[in-house]
Amino acid sequence: MKIKDKVRSTILSRITNEQRVGIELESIIYTNNNQRLLVNQCDYFTATDLLNILNNNKDENGLHSLEPGGQLEWSSPAFFDLNDLQNSLSLYRALLDSVLLDKELKLIDYGLDPIFSPEQVELINQKKYILMDKHMGKSGTMGKWMMRSTASIQINLDSTCDKNMEEIAFISDCLHPVASYLFANCPYKENKKTGRQNIRQVIWDKTDDMRCRNLFDHGIFQSNALIDKYTDYILSVPNIFKLDRFGKISESEIKIGERLVNLSSRGEISERDIQAGLHQIFTNVRLKGLVEIRGADRTPVGYEIAPAAFWIGLLFDEKTREKVNGHLSQWSIKDRKLFNRCVSELNLDQQGPQGKSYGDWIYIFSDYAIEGLGNRGLGEEKLFQEFYNCIIEHGPFSLKIQSDESTHYS
Repeated sequence: MKIKDKVRSTILSRITNEQRVGIELESIIYTNNNQRLLVNQCDYFTATDLLNILNNNKDENGLHSLEPGGQLEWSSPAFFDLNDLQNSLSLYRALLDSVLLDKELKLIDYGLDPIFSPEQVELINQKKYILMDKHMGKSGTMGKWMMRSTASIQINLDSTCDKNMEEIAFISDCLHPVASYLFANCPYKENKKTGRQNIRQVIWDKTDDMRCRNLFDHGIFQSNALIDKYTDYILSVPNIFKLDRFGKISESEIKIGERLVNLSSRGEISERDIQAGLHQIFTNVRLKGLVEIRGADRTPVGYEIAPAAFWIGLLFDEKTREKVNGHLSQWSIKDRKLFNRCVSELNLDQQGPQGKSYGDWIYIFSDYAIEGLGNRGLGEEKLFQEFYNCIIEHGPFSLKIQSDESTHYS
């Protein structure tokens, strides 16, 4: 089997008849005196200690891990019904809140550390992240911010077949600017207001041109043959690290495709090697056995399921997905470029596709999301509707919080 076919097979390895959704929820943790929680083990209580406590809990309600700057990540189980996902989140929050209370810590529910710059944040002592940190120092201007100072909610969606995966990935790539506005929640950077700047989006856009941004930016313009084009793209990107046959990580800068061909020619290639390549791509939408959508900032507590509800309404209800595709099929390349440029500023009046404003399209697709949730008949609408009502009234939380100084950590 050719390398491209092996990668494609891995991308499609989790095709299922019943589509489910899970989230990866990241949170920045502070001490009660507003210091960033250290990550590596020392004489003080650290993020590593927090992780160990959570992992020693045997509730089997998802997985816990740490991001490079000690951000805590909870990977939920996958569910068909968003109400079950909400219940799972409630169990996680009850567990986490009890530990935070006991250890005199607090959760910062923003998408960006409001006080500390990357130079003030300890990097986790793991080879993979040390190599990534080295790479980010030369691949863009804000990679270290991305690694150490940001927090997001990633949505993992199952697919029923290759065509379904391609449609989901294409739509979510086209509508990244909508989610980027709705779920913007970074009111402060280094103790200063961010204004209308959609700062986590700006950070990601300036992290690594080769492996970040939209699929559109890498020549993937349509759903037809999207998986093949995505595979070609992956194989052309240089590695940051590689795995040996014992799983040990070491530095590598040859192209992912070249590395996999070398392994295959020696009969040593494994699923783990292909997954290592897939996980070195950081596009806003990426494929790794499922579709991962990465555009939402970490939302305020209580609204963590809203990004998943938005995407499920648009993507899992067939009638709604067809309506959305009907709009997108009329967009030109120029329209897509125009829309993607809107994401850096939280301004609804910007020009969008087909003569409509950025805000017009945000409202159109948000309404479709609510319609799609209603069509599923599971009572899931409230999980997006309540959040959306706040956005309609006050704008994204990034702007709302800046107008309420009592929410600021200083």
